[in-house]
Amino acid sequence: MITNECKKVEIRTNSSLFKYFLDGSRKTYRIAEADFAGKLLPIVAGQIGTCVCQRNNSKLKIYDKIRRNNVLMLNTGTSDGDYKDIKMDIEQKANISIAVERYAYDSNQGIPPENKAIAKIQKTMYDMEIDLLADMTKANVLKPHEMLVIDGSLQFSNIGEKEEKYFYNVIGISKSFNPNLKIKNKSIGTILPKLEFGVRTPVFKYNQTGEMQRVKQIIGAWYLRIRPTTKMRNPLDGIVKIEKIAVEDDVKENGFPTGLIDNISASILLERNVTCYGNDPRWAGQIYPIYLTETALKSSFMSDVYFLNIF
Repeated sequence: MITNECKKVEIRTNSSLFKYFLDGSRKTYRIAEADFAGKLLPIVAGQIGTCVCQRNNSKLKIYDKIRRNNVLMLNTGTSDGDYKDIKMDIEQKANISIAVERYAYDSNQGIPPENKAIAKIQKTMYDMEIDLLADMTKANVLKPHEMLVIDGSLQFSNIGEKEEKYFYNVIGISKSFNPNLKIKNKSIGTILPKLEFGVRTPVFKYNQTGEMQRVKQIIGAWYLRIRPTTKMRNPLDGIVKIEKIAVEDDVKENGFPTGLIDNISASILLERNVTCYGNDPRWAGQIYPIYLTETALKSSFMSDVYFLNIF
């Protein structure tokens, strides 16, 4: 629900709230076709990673990183022993660790089987992100004045009720978003082009029905223009979507304090430079520490040629 009007964000300090930056990434490959009960269906492999970078004294370094390699095969009558044999053969050949898993497919759903396998790989990536957050929370790493930024939306992160507490000091920033989302019977895409640099929208709450019925938590979301309009190619460039999960009962009932939203928005404006212009086509919606975290993570992936030759 809209709680107030758009407002200019004031930057009162040179110190950002953000100390940790988390990004997940995956690369998927259709490596083969196999006969499953008379149907030719794909075998899909993936490289999956999650990385957290920590900033100390203006320097960014890797705090923790998780890497996995997966092979997804159709869920059939194949025994667990057969899957273990496949896993062992690949690991001995390539000297890497790999998980061989099943994916479910129903031809009546009209969804391509490859998409079902990729969705499972995507879920694994989200689960790895939550695992990293859980470890940091249990180690009491995240302090009230040292927030963590996740690259991407919190809406689709498979967050259960038990995991909510891990997101107390966390926000998600999305470089892209659905411009047709309705707010007060208007598409958000008709409102956002009017935002000036440094101006944010009001915070609205995701509902439990309709378009947002997949959301289990109460999530506050708002939009912020982080680049001057004169430097953009299209009206939505330079606008980011910010999300925060309501963890406390008071916040779930009454919403986030305006001061907190303003401070988070000001910190995002502080993080926008140095830009990754020329190195990433999404630079206008990218904050630089997330770009560095993403770069560090992807550098740990095997090359496509090497990875495909494993199989």
